[in-house]
Amino acid sequence: MGIRVTIVDSGVNPWHSHVQGVEGGRSFLLGESGGVEESEDYQDELGHGTAIAGVIRERSPSARLQAFKIFHRELYASSAVLLAALERAIRIDSKIIHLSLGTEQPGVRGDLARLCKEADERDIVIVAAARGPEDDVLPACLRTVIGVYWNSSCEQGSVVHHPHMPVEFGAYGRPRAIPGLPQEMNLKGNSFAAARVTALATAYLSEHPSADSSSVRSMLEDLQRPLSP
Repeated sequence: MGIRVTIVDSGVNPWHSHVQGVEGGRSFLLGESGGVEESEDYQDELGHGTAIAGVIRERSPSARLQAFKIFHRELYASSAVLLAALERAIRIDSKIIHLSLGTEQPGVRGDLARLCKEADERDIVIVAAARGPEDDVLPACLRTVIGVYWNSSCEQGSVVHHPHMPVEFGAYGRPRAIPGLPQEMNLKGNSFAAARVTALATAYLSEHPSADSSSVRSMLEDLQRPLSP
């Protein structure tokens, strides 16, 4: 049985040919009363989360994908919704939590740091997107999180490592190609660089399910050279 990977994004279309099914999912939305409401509708209205899932599925066909939808009509969610989704992802014993997102709101730092520390202590790996190695975006800049940005020198399967920077890794920043669509017309960006690293981590943890985030970091440090996709 594959490991559980929770994708916190815009949901996932499980019938997409690049995804080929998900284990389950949830939707998180700020209600009129100000509280976070949950439902089972994780269908992707934007396509972003589906593309992320496709990158992970390509390298790890046996991964048990969970689709946590926090983006609905736009790629924006409140801090309360993000925190609720992250906490639920930890509670369902995810092995990897993927966050192609970030926030610069200082008021949420304490809660994010607490949850990410809890995840790290439970050997749950969190991968989050950033804009560059010096970016202070949360949660990618936290020491308990593997932060990733799109490094234009990286090819598929390679990474660059910045051991003394807030964001440790750079990676290739494009999703899987879509037949008939030129790749330059496809989605791209730091989100997909993070997804590439999540895919590498998923493949590694599928073979070493008891490994922790420190082991995943060591594996990534060893990949500072181009590999076949």
